[in-house]
Amino acid sequence: MRANQKGLEQRQGGFGGIGILVSVLLHALLVVVILWGWESSEEPQKRRVTPKYVQAKLVEIKPKATPKATPKPKQKVIDLTKKRRDAERRKKQERDKAKRLAREKAERERKAKAARDKAAKEKKEREKAAREKAAKEKAAREKAEQVAREQELQRQIDQEMQAEREAMLAEQQAEEDQMVAQSFIGLIAQRVENNWSRPASARKGMQCELRIQLVPTGRVISVTVVKSSGNAAFDRSAEQAVKKAEQFPELKQLPPAVFERNFRQLRLVFNPKDLRL
Repeated sequence: MRANQKGLEQRQGGFGGIGILVSVLLHALLVVVILWGWESSEEPQKRRVTPKYVQAKLVEIKPKATPKATPKPKQKVIDLTKKRRDAERRKKQERDKAKRLAREKAERERKAKAARDKAAKEKKEREKAAREKAAKEKAAREKAEQVAREQELQRQIDQEMQAEREAMLAEQQAEEDQMVAQSFIGLIAQRVENNWSRPASARKGMQCELRIQLVPTGRVISVTVVKSSGNAAFDRSAEQAVKKAEQFPELKQLPPAVFERNFRQLRLVFNPKDLRL
């Protein structure tokens, strides 16, 4: 607005200068006319000339339309104003750009800080989760190891108890088997003694040990004197008594283990009860 007012004042000043110039020219013309009239009055008065009076009148000349070539002062003012506006606009743009860059920088820093905070938080949470997982796994391993130790201890206890039970049962079974075997051995000895024919040289206190080989059917396969009585006739009579029996069918009732353990190779001490002399 100040620039427009200044331009208007300059235009008004220009118009005023033209008016003054025109007024000066009119006054000069008036002076010339007066002087010319004065010289004419000095001539011989052959004729009398009535002086003509010129009335000067200030005429206000309206300014013509400004030609295209004359607006140099106005163009200069406009150029200065435009330069000033451009400079102010550039300064404003620079300020706006600086503010925008500052906001962008602050936003980047805020985002970077938020990202760092988030990464640090996530790292802390991962480390916490890893510690908790490791603690749980350690507790689970320790519990599993404790359970395994307890199970192993219980297994050993069970094995020992089972071994004790089996040993006890085996001992009981062995005692029972031995009792059964003894009863069958007594039966065989009685059968052999019933088949024995006493030799004339037999005397009281004589005995011999025989080894009798049997099969599960109770049949005699072989008989051998392993410990002599000192009397050959007594020993031969014992062998003949076993061979005469031929078979002991009662052995079929024995369990195979009892037979294998006691009667596959039977050692029989032959000591007849009727030896009195």
